[in-house]
Amino acid sequence: MRQLLHAIGTLYTCDGDDRTLKDAYLVIENGRIAEIGVGKPAGDFDVVEDMAGRLVLPGFVNLHHHYFQTLTRAIPAAQRGHLIDWLYKMYPLWAAMSPDDLASATEASVAQLLLTGATTSVDHSYLLPRGGTEHVEAEIAAARAMGARLVFVRGSLTSLEDDLEARLTPMLGERAGGLVDDPGAVLSDMRRTIVRFHEPSAGSMVTVALGPTTTTYDDLNFMRSVADLAAETETRLHIHCHPRPDERALCAKRGTTPFDVLDNAGWLTPRTFFAHSTRMYPDEMKRCADAGVAVAHCPRMIMRLGARVTPIHDMLAAGIRIGVGVDGGASNDSGSMLGEMRLALLLHRLAGGEGSVPWQQWFSPYRLLQMATRDAASIIGRNDIGRIEAGLCADLAAFDLSSVAYAGARTDALSALLLAGDDDRASFVMVGGEILVRDRKLTRADEHRIGGRVDASTQKLIAKASAASRVNYAAFL
Repeated sequence: MRQLLHAIGTLYTCDGDDRTLKDAYLVIENGRIAEIGVGKPAGDFDVVEDMAGRLVLPGFVNLHHHYFQTLTRAIPAAQRGHLIDWLYKMYPLWAAMSPDDLASATEASVAQLLLTGATTSVDHSYLLPRGGTEHVEAEIAAARAMGARLVFVRGSLTSLEDDLEARLTPMLGERAGGLVDDPGAVLSDMRRTIVRFHEPSAGSMVTVALGPTTTTYDDLNFMRSVADLAAETETRLHIHCHPRPDERALCAKRGTTPFDVLDNAGWLTPRTFFAHSTRMYPDEMKRCADAGVAVAHCPRMIMRLGARVTPIHDMLAAGIRIGVGVDGGASNDSGSMLGEMRLALLLHRLAGGEGSVPWQQWFSPYRLLQMATRDAASIIGRNDIGRIEAGLCADLAAFDLSSVAYAGARTDALSALLLAGDDDRASFVMVGGEILVRDRKLTRADEHRIGGRVDASTQKLIAKASAASRVNYAAFL
């Protein structure tokens, strides 16, 4: 099938030449970009789409998420509290999650990503209660049905943060209600998941990566085994990495550092990308850059949980590759990829306080776009997405800037999108040539039906967790 998108107001290709075209067109054949130009080409087309006045970009690549957390957004009892306090409230909710609950959360998460311009997403699925094999099957099936590309990080919780396992086990039952995984079973299911679902070929819809939620300092054999499996199968490694003061103190007592531990366990490789890295020191940035390690920056999480502002400008200067991630629905209650990009453009300017980041190090809207498209695609090992270029997958998003929300801002279309506006919905989104968003609505699914399913799951989880924990989740604490 030949498709034509024509009269594109502004087209950002993010290709090797960083071309920006006005009054542009795209010809798409069998799900791939066949031709790019200006004006309108001659020839016959099966489908013609008028993109008059639209801003068209490569589909965004969301580098970090936890789909399951969409079940527990904006819970009043968990809106105040740093990481450990927040997790103490959230784990009882998540422990009761069924495979059907996860499928609903996946649909809702992917729906929001598509509606806000993301066509590929990493889901760090580290919480899979009671072994999780059925949860894995349910999530991947739901993601396929929605039509977006998925990097499924088969994660694990072989230990909980700080003293949470000891505090939660009396409340929830053995192994914190089944949240704490058995390392041997996890490794077995990681291999099974790779064999069954990993599609490394060009144009694939699902790839698999590996990674526990955080470094298991008391079981480094497990960390090494995961890294060895990833090396054997040529898959990516992904983990939360912003060592807390107690973790640094533990390593210091053992005569080492968190990054020494990661290095010795085989985790500092070009196939590794960290989430957050809010507490990375300058020498650690250089070490990661030299090793080829990348970072997913999730700015809303930083504000939501009161974390340190990541000095992304210093990481980029050190040579670390950076992408943008939405993060889980319980630490980013919005779930919007464009919303996250808008914050990412600005938040790093505050690192260290007023005036401490020279304005020359503030990155531009186009640098941010690169991070959210071709840079992120490279980080997950994809050279067939992230750019609008002949031969690549036809993954793209279009935004209508005609509303009054962009009045006065249309001197530069990309600046208008990222700095102005009161809406984050794309008008048109395509993955592999298939239109998944048209006129700001999903084409494959009913978002209201999806929302209703998630709401029902949320109320069920709250009822179970309230009975076990005695927490009133509807009360602001």
